[in-house]
Amino acid sequence: MAVQSTYAETMPVALNGMIANTEPNVLISREVQTAAIGFGKVVKQGTADKQVQAATAANDVVRGITVRDQSATGDEFAVADSALVMTKGVIWVTAFDTVVAGAPVYMRVAGGAGKFTDTTTDNLAIPGAIFETSGAADELVAIRLG
Repeated sequence: MAVQSTYAETMPVALNGMIANTEPNVLISREVQTAAIGFGKVVKQGTADKQVQAATAANDVVRGITVRDQSATGDEFAVADSALVMTKGVIWVTAFDTVVAGAPVYMRVAGGAGKFTDTTTDNLAIPGAIFETSGAADELVAIRLG
C-alpha cells in the first residue's frame, strides 16, 4: 500500500465548478448525453428530456453550469452520468481573459471554448449572469447566475 509522504502547505482557494459560497442556490440533475463535460462548464438542453450537452455555439440556449461533484470520476461527468447543474447561485469558473466584477458574463466559443469573458463578440451570453470577482486570463473567478 502506498503512503503519502508529501503534503501541500496550503489548500487551493477554489476549484473550477465549486460552489462559491453558502447562500441559497438552485441545482438540478441532468444526464450527460453525448460527450463528457468538465466541471464549471456551460450546458445546453440535450435531445431528450432531462439530458444536457456541452454548450458550443454563440446561439445555444443555456441550461446552467456544471458543479464540481466528488462522486464523479476525474474532473468531469462522463456520458450517462447524472451531472449537477447550477441554474442560480455563485460558482467558480475559469476566465478566458481579464474580467471585471459587475460585468455581464459570456462563454468563449472559439479559441478558449468553455472559459468565461466579458466580451460580447461571437460569444455565448449567460442570461442574467455577472462576474462577482475580477481576474486575469486563466484565473478562477466567481460568477453569479440568476
